[in-house]
Amino acid sequence: MTSRVNWSLHSMTDQDTQRSGPPHKADLPDNSGQLSDRLDHLQIQQVVQQFPFFGLISLVAIVAVAILYASEMESRPAAYHAWIAGSVSLVILVMYGMRLLGSQADRLAPAWLPRMIPLGAGLMGGIWGVAAVLYVTAMPDIEKNFSEFYRPTLFAVLICWQAINALSTYITRFKSFLLFVTLAFVPGLLYLAITPSLINNSMAGVGSLFYCFIVLSGRRLSEISFRSQWLQLRNEDLIRFLENSKNTVESVNRQLASEIEERRSAEAQLQEINLNLEQKVRERTLALSDINRALRSSQERLTLAIDASGIGLWDWNLVTNEIYHSNFEQLLGYSRLELKAFMGQMHKIIHPEDYAQVRRALVHHLRKRRPLYEAAYRIRHRLGHWIWVEDSGRVVAWNEKGMPIRLIGTRRDITPERETEEKLRLSASVFEHAAEGIYILDGDMRYLSVNPRFSQITGYSDDELHGRHIFEEALTQPGKQMHYPTILQGLNRDGEWQGEITEYRKSGQPFPEWLHISAVHNGHTEVTHYVGIISDLSQRKEAEEKLRYLSNYDRLTGLANRNLFRDRLHAAILRARDQSKGLAVLYIDMDRFRTINDSLGHELGDELLKKVGERLINAAVSADTLARIGSDEFTVILDQQVSRGNLEAYCEKIIDELRRPFRIGEHELLLGVSIGVSLFPEHGRELQVLINHADLALQQAKRMGGNTMRFFSSDVHVVSVEQVNLESALRKAIFRDEFVVYYQPKVCLKSGLIVGMEALVRWMHPSMGLLGPGQFIPLAEEAGLISAIGEIVLDKACRQTRAWQEQGFGHISTSVNVVAQQLNRGNLLEILDRVLVNTGLDPELLELEITESSLMEDRDEIQHILEEVRMRGIQIALDDFGTGYSSLSYLKRFPIDILKIDQSFIFEIGHNENDEAIVRAIFAMAQSLGLKVVAEGVETQQHMDFLREQDCDLVQGFFISRPVPADDITVLLERQRQSLPHSASAG
Repeated sequence: MTSRVNWSLHSMTDQDTQRSGPPHKADLPDNSGQLSDRLDHLQIQQVVQQFPFFGLISLVAIVAVAILYASEMESRPAAYHAWIAGSVSLVILVMYGMRLLGSQADRLAPAWLPRMIPLGAGLMGGIWGVAAVLYVTAMPDIEKNFSEFYRPTLFAVLICWQAINALSTYITRFKSFLLFVTLAFVPGLLYLAITPSLINNSMAGVGSLFYCFIVLSGRRLSEISFRSQWLQLRNEDLIRFLENSKNTVESVNRQLASEIEERRSAEAQLQEINLNLEQKVRERTLALSDINRALRSSQERLTLAIDASGIGLWDWNLVTNEIYHSNFEQLLGYSRLELKAFMGQMHKIIHPEDYAQVRRALVHHLRKRRPLYEAAYRIRHRLGHWIWVEDSGRVVAWNEKGMPIRLIGTRRDITPERETEEKLRLSASVFEHAAEGIYILDGDMRYLSVNPRFSQITGYSDDELHGRHIFEEALTQPGKQMHYPTILQGLNRDGEWQGEITEYRKSGQPFPEWLHISAVHNGHTEVTHYVGIISDLSQRKEAEEKLRYLSNYDRLTGLANRNLFRDRLHAAILRARDQSKGLAVLYIDMDRFRTINDSLGHELGDELLKKVGERLINAAVSADTLARIGSDEFTVILDQQVSRGNLEAYCEKIIDELRRPFRIGEHELLLGVSIGVSLFPEHGRELQVLINHADLALQQAKRMGGNTMRFFSSDVHVVSVEQVNLESALRKAIFRDEFVVYYQPKVCLKSGLIVGMEALVRWMHPSMGLLGPGQFIPLAEEAGLISAIGEIVLDKACRQTRAWQEQGFGHISTSVNVVAQQLNRGNLLEILDRVLVNTGLDPELLELEITESSLMEDRDEIQHILEEVRMRGIQIALDDFGTGYSSLSYLKRFPIDILKIDQSFIFEIGHNENDEAIVRAIFAMAQSLGLKVVAEGVETQQHMDFLREQDCDLVQGFFISRPVPADDITVLLERQRQSLPHSASAG
């Protein structure tokens, strides 16, 4: 109640400070209608109490007005007498009505109660409104008749006096007060307004101001009175509530005191009864204490024994079908009541596969077919999982008819034992069916067991090896013992060793083997066993050899292909440099072969090329390498007897051998041959330079009519005045920023989306227009400008990639080609760091493409550089894979992330089974090494379908898009973004 009072006071304070208008009954916090009714009654009584005085004052004012305007009787006697009589009558009538309202309100009609006060106020105000119109016709002119000014002035004072008295009477009924002052003031003010004069206008203004003032004052005083009355009623309610509460508390206290007295009496009686009962219980307890102590001791021992063993006891009364259980809540989670509910419905908790055999075992024992009831089965735990239990029991009581009446037994949880058995069976199954050979040794490294796969690989059976030492001489072969010290050292240091070794089968046949052997320790960190796993690498090695052959030899002639030729030439150059010797490169091209091939067919052309290859083998017996690098193009590497005289005789021998007619079927064909020769170091010290110069010499030999040979000469060098000018312009182009970067998109085959680009340089020559890389890159390599151009391309590509990233095209990476010269200069890491900092590109969006030939020179230094590149988060791609010189071991040595299959292999897909086999082998190898694969040169749907079947990661080529400017790529990326389902929401 206190909280309600405090809230009421707070509410009244807030209303007083925050509201400017009169309060309404709806604003009252009390939800009931009682307070509102009481408040109305209080307000009516206040008006009734004040009205006699107000009526008396009104009568005095009427008499005063009658005296003031007595002279008016002569001019308007009827109106004068009518107003006086009507006014006095109305005042008396209203006073009588207020008296009835105060004393006999219950006798009045309910519809008249809320209307009587406003009606009385309107009648009282109307008296003065009529008087103002009747008597104050106009204000006199002060200057002419000042003596007549006092009457209207005194009349105005009387009306104001009446308004103030009405305010004190209707202070709680603002609407009634407003009705009074409006009817008292407004008619006179309107009358003055419609009779304009200086005095009338002034008096009308003063009267209007007073009217507004009295109305506003009445409004404020009504609010204050309303709140005061409401607070008064609330305080009365609070006082009444406190008095009622006090009376209630006193009554409750009296009742509580009576109950306490009655309780004390009852407690005294109970205490006396308890004393008597305790005495009897004490006597009985003493008599039973010895028996209970003995039973308790026995039960404790039995309970401890059962808990320690994890066994539950059950006692089944077959007559009443009641079963007693002990320790079963711990075993199965079921309470005794829950287990009792399952009696007769055990199939609900016994596993369906085990229920039949449990029932059969129980029936056999009850029919005396078995001396004991024994069964192992699965039963559902209360938590829902299955556990294995083992029951063991027997019938201990039979009736006179030989029927069992009581069965006692035990039940224990054997789930851990079953799980251990299952793990052992699983381990044994894995051991027996593993795809790798597995053997187990004891602590002395003697064979305990080998699995079938081990016997299949080595040829030794388990019986032949059991108990024999792994290093026993009878089981070893020459060359194998060299690995044993390393293996033992690894086991002693790390507890395991793995690596590739050469093992020997029982037949003595060697085979490559991957061995992983680990030491097994006991709880005291002592080695108790060794477990070895072996894998036969024979098929993998054969696949690698096949891939190596397919990658390096021509399928038609069996000669070395372009890849092996370049590899051999590079190696020959290195040897020549180291030994300060010379070597020669012969470029051989068949004259008129294209005519024969086109006219007689490709099959005959292939047969002709086979025979050409056979004759070249016979003629070029002293050659270091003989290769077919093109359709009818062959090359020879000579590293012995490379004087000009010897080379001329050697070439003449080849020309004579190939000049003889070729008989193929019914055709006898005659061919010519042209040979170009370049010498190391006279004509060049780099691989590509020697090849280019030999090709230039070949072209000169062809221009001489063919069937001849020519040495490279500066006189026939294509680098004439035009090339000198081109080199000069190339140097200027670096400073004039004439190089532009085109981009060829890479598409992910799984998603079909553009996920990357390859940056390809173009030269916007001032006069020659846009030049492709083939027109200036060889010259840039010769002139030593390729590193500067490469840095320009790297910077432009990184900036463009960063721009695409800021445009919201997602994770678009860009690959940039890096040549051997950039790796060998030693400042590649510095350039990469500077470009990445200046462009702000995430290193993960940059990819460097290197060729296999770049890995040949100074391998340790290049490996270090590539590892530093990888540590920066930049990916490394091996470009033109399958066409270079490196062996497959480089993939393991160098930090390669991506393999790019050379387009020469992709072109032959669908036409050349060997090339398809090479591509498949590359995919298999890349997947086993965890490398991504990018196929370049994709030009047909057939290429796409084949690569999709091989799970190729990315593809690029003319089938998707030619290399185009960055703006065209931006359009493609924007089109791709708009085509995605979430593009709208992402925007």
